[in-house]
Amino acid sequence: MNTKNQHSADDAALGFLYQGQYALLLLWRETDDDAVVYLETLDDVVLEVNGTTILEQLKHSMAAKPAAITITSVKLWKTLKAWIDVLSQLNLSQTWLHLVTVAEISPDSPLKALLTDGENREVLLIALQEEAKRVLQERADSKAAEKKSLPHEPRAAACEAFLNLGQTQQEALLSRARIKPGQKNISEIEDELAKSLTGVVSSKRTTVAQHLVEWWNRQILLAMAGKREKAIHRFELVSRHMEIVADITLDKLIDNFASEIPPDSYRSHPMLHQQIALVDGTTAEVGRAVRDEWRARENRSRWSNENPSRRELIARHDDHLAEEWSDRHDDLCNDCREQSEATKRNMGHKLLVWSHYDAPKAVDAIDPGVTKPSYVRGSYQVLSINGRVGWHPDYRKLLGFEE
Repeated sequence: MNTKNQHSADDAALGFLYQGQYALLLLWRETDDDAVVYLETLDDVVLEVNGTTILEQLKHSMAAKPAAITITSVKLWKTLKAWIDVLSQLNLSQTWLHLVTVAEISPDSPLKALLTDGENREVLLIALQEEAKRVLQERADSKAAEKKSLPHEPRAAACEAFLNLGQTQQEALLSRARIKPGQKNISEIEDELAKSLTGVVSSKRTTVAQHLVEWWNRQILLAMAGKREKAIHRFELVSRHMEIVADITLDKLIDNFASEIPPDSYRSHPMLHQQIALVDGTTAEVGRAVRDEWRARENRSRWSNENPSRRELIARHDDHLAEEWSDRHDDLCNDCREQSEATKRNMGHKLLVWSHYDAPKAVDAIDPGVTKPSYVRGSYQVLSINGRVGWHPDYRKLLGFEE
């Protein structure tokens, strides 16, 4: 199912994701630890550094060769409109306005004046004024001719707003504007970040970049959900980078999924559900088990892929989990050998509850860096799927593990 339907929001989603990835790279490349970025405030990305505010309007594309930016480009005029809309909120003398695009500039375009700070913008200003007047005149002519649709609809409001600024404000706006063409698209950002991690041995840069991006994406999510402040400071990024490098250098395990939620498409193994059903587990308990099983499974996969020798560590920890469970399950079996099925289910349910609430405190962590309870909880569910652990006293017989 790789065909994109006509109502797909892929491009818009990629555009938003690109804002976050670009902001990460932008902040990382700054040298001032007091630098801070915001997403979706005055502009797509806003950088504050050394008393200066930089508004970054991003134009993303996954095309192999995006159409060049020209004076007539809708993307250019939408950018100008975005800046004009917030002009009253800006101190232009302390603000820069950046148009960031993966496309290039048309070779003969007067927009090239925006590539450097000292370039004269007079020719560009005249070109923009003439283009804006042309657009509005052609719309007026079409309206007078009573045509059903007017031309240049995507640019009309921007052209009108630009002309309404007047010469002085137009000059002031362009004096603070810059264009950054030929930027990397979203599929290339992580590789660019990895290349810039020159303080890390080359063999580890890709892994460090991957962990840094995952941490960053979560900060963006929390910020957009109002669960953390909008501002993300460079010192946070640098601190997390140092922690990741230290963990990877010492080959420490990093719990990447302790707070993550399984994707809607995730379907847990039927055996997990059968194990819990044997002891009359609730829907909520099943939901928790599925969530933590996914988290543990994802961590195991990541750790093993990063370093295959960790499989032995995971296996040894599984042995430890199984031993702690076995002592309790043996006692359970002895205590309810002559009891009714209802009693067996009830006592088995208590063991399931133990695996969720008490086991994370009762068993040793697989690594000092893995402190959240979800890994132990989820690992017990992983083990329950292959029958190595279970909750009902007779689960092996009832679920066919003894065949």
